[in-house]
Amino acid sequence: MSFQPGKFSVEDRFPVQTVSADVCIVGAGAGGAATALALAESGRTVVVLEEGRHWETHQFRANVPWALKNLYAERGVRTAIGNTIIPVAAGKGVGGSTLINSAISFRPPEDRLLSWRRDNGLDPNGELSGLVERVWREVGVTVNPPAVQRENNLVFKKGVDRLGWDGHFMPRSAPGCVGCGICQLGCPTGGKSSVDRTLLRRAIDTGLVAVHADCRAESVRTSSGRVQSVTGAQIDPETHDSIGKLHVKANAFVISGGSVGSPRFLLANGLGDPDTAGKHLSFHPASGAMALFDHSIRPWEGVTQGYYVDFKSEGYLLETYTVTPDQYYMSLPSKLGNESMALMADLEKMASSGVMANGWDSEGQVTLKSLSYHLSKKDKLKLVAGLRRTAEAFLAAGAKSVLPPINGSSPIRTHKEIDEALPNDVNVADLFVYCSHIMGSCRMGKEPSNSVVNPEGRVWGWENLYVSDSSVFPGSLGVNPQITIMAVGLLLGAGIAAST
Repeated sequence: MSFQPGKFSVEDRFPVQTVSADVCIVGAGAGGAATALALAESGRTVVVLEEGRHWETHQFRANVPWALKNLYAERGVRTAIGNTIIPVAAGKGVGGSTLINSAISFRPPEDRLLSWRRDNGLDPNGELSGLVERVWREVGVTVNPPAVQRENNLVFKKGVDRLGWDGHFMPRSAPGCVGCGICQLGCPTGGKSSVDRTLLRRAIDTGLVAVHADCRAESVRTSSGRVQSVTGAQIDPETHDSIGKLHVKANAFVISGGSVGSPRFLLANGLGDPDTAGKHLSFHPASGAMALFDHSIRPWEGVTQGYYVDFKSEGYLLETYTVTPDQYYMSLPSKLGNESMALMADLEKMASSGVMANGWDSEGQVTLKSLSYHLSKKDKLKLVAGLRRTAEAFLAAGAKSVLPPINGSSPIRTHKEIDEALPNDVNVADLFVYCSHIMGSCRMGKEPSNSVVNPEGRVWGWENLYVSDSSVFPGSLGVNPQITIMAVGLLLGAGIAAST
C-alpha cells in the first residue's frame, strides 16, 4: 500500500494491512513526535505506530480508573523492585507521557550536557541548545499566574519566602492552564501543550506523516544487518486484545517506546545486545510530604505542580505536587483504618510538596519481564535532606503538623522534631519513594561495549535501526526531562534524515 498521511485508528484499517514510508517510528511520545517532525521537515515520509489511542481534549475524564486503563502504561501498576518498591508511572497514547505529566519544563543543565558530549558523544556540534529554545517556543513554556496556582502552591511559597530561599513558580508547557488540578488524568481544557497537539500536529500538517494509533509493534523482519519491516498488533481499544496485523515497510526504523518499551522491543526481537540493552536504567527518585493547616487548602484545585526550589548543589529539587485523593490515601504513613480515615477527613486542609533527587548515584535494569532498581545511600540521603527542608517550609508557612513519608512515623509539629522524624539512617524500605522520569536504558556512547546506540542514535550492529527517546540519555538528567527529550528527538531526527 502506498503512503497515506493523517491520523488513523483501528477502526480506519483493514484487519490485515501493509503500509510503507521512508521511516517508521515506534512510539508517539515526546521523543517519537519530535523525531517525526524533524524527519518530515527534511522531506521524509514517516509512519508512527502507537499502542494507545488518539485523544481529543473533550474525551478525557476526571476518573482515575478510566485514566489508568486508557492513559497509563501497564494500567499504572508498573513498579521497580530492588532495595525498595518504587511506582514507575508512564503514559500511553498518542502524546505519551506528555498526556499525563504536569507540563514541568526545564532547560537541561549545561554541565550535564557537557559531560555527555565529552564522554558519550551526544551533540558534538553544539546544536542542542538552539533546539531546546525551539522546543521551548513550540510548546509555549510559560509561568502560570498566581490566580491559577491556588493555595497548595501559594502556601508553600509563603514558607519558602519566610525562610529566604530562592523559590520560583514552575515553568510549564501549559500556557492555557486554568488550574483544574487534574493534569495526571489528561488535560480536559487543552491548556497543556502535549506533543500530540504541538510537535506531532505540526508534523502531520506537513502531509508527510501518518500516525497509526491502536497498534502495538511486536516483531520485525531483518536481512543482512538491516530491518526490513515491523509488524504490529492492531488493538481493540476496549478489550486491548489483538484483532489484526499492520505491517510497515521502510528504509529506516526508529524505536521511541520510552526507557522501558525501547529496550524490551530490542531484546524481544534480538536487536540489542543483552549485555547492554536495558542496563544503566536511571530515575529521578522522589518522595513527598503532606502538611495539615488550620485554613482551607483544597489541594485538588490549582496547578498540580506549580512551585519549586532548586538545591542543585545538594543534588535535589523541591517541587510542590497534588494527586488524587486515593493516591493521597495510599501514601499516608499512618495505619490503614480509622487513623488514616481521620487524616483523609481533613484533606481539604492538607498541602503537599516533595523532593526529587538527581538520581546520579543509583541505577537499575530493564528486562523483558521486570524492572529492578537500587536506591543508593547517597540518593536516599538527598531525599531525606529534601524532606527536612520541605518540613521546614511547611512549618514556616504555619502548618500545624507535617506527615513525613515514612512508614509508621509520627507527625512533625515543631522545627526541633524534624531531624528526629527524618533521620539519615531511615530504612529505605520504610521510605515512600516514587518515580516518573525513566532514562538511560539504551544509553548512547562511543563504544558498543558500554552503550546501545552510537552518538547518532543508531543501534550498534544495525545499518538502519535507531532509538530516539529518554532511553538514549547516558544517565539521569537531574531535572524534569520532557524538553530535553524533545530537543534530542529533533537532533537525532535530523541526523537520521541526512543518512536515509
